[in-house]
Amino acid sequence: MAPKVGKRVLFLGGANSESTRVAAASFLSTAARMGLLCSATFADPSAVSPDDANAAAVVVLVNGRELKAFVETRFPQIGERLAVWELAAKPDAAQIERAVSDLIAKMLGGRPASDVPEPKAPPPPPPKKLGTVKLSKETAGRRGKGVTVVSELALDEAKLNELATLLKNKCGTGGTAKDGRIEIQGDQRDRLQVELEKLGYKVKRSGG
Repeated sequence: MAPKVGKRVLFLGGANSESTRVAAASFLSTAARMGLLCSATFADPSAVSPDDANAAAVVVLVNGRELKAFVETRFPQIGERLAVWELAAKPDAAQIERAVSDLIAKMLGGRPASDVPEPKAPPPPPPKKLGTVKLSKETAGRRGKGVTVVSELALDEAKLNELATLLKNKCGTGGTAKDGRIEIQGDQRDRLQVELEKLGYKVKRSGG
């Protein structure tokens, strides 16, 4: 059985406020759809008596931040029963629906949806394991200018060149890529091991 709430909601807004009328109508429609025993009226704040305001379970001031002080002074007993809605100049159905849903949740003793914190983003997944690569330094036949070699890479040519470009940028030096091997100028083994492990590779060092 749907819950029954016999409460009156008073919507206050400027004279001839379309937003106020639409907000009241939307509240009544939603309450009726949920089987709630509620009533709603709308009026200009200056045309409402203190008795009418005090009799309402909730007073909603629509697009009236500048009227909030006036309403609180004129109706000092309202206290926490006063809600202030800021809606678009031309009422947006989705915006009003959210405000109405929050109001009804509050009236039923629940927690407004807008007060529920956004779920935390899941932690980033660990690096994908991409297999083992060999990391070594070669100097033979290079006139004393050593290179660091990453080998045993099971990559096609495009992926090999892409990885080579990334590693060269990380080391700030030149290099080449061919036949499953990447050669980076200089002894870059420590730097390359860190970068390759970040990418998910297991590194097997050779030659010290």
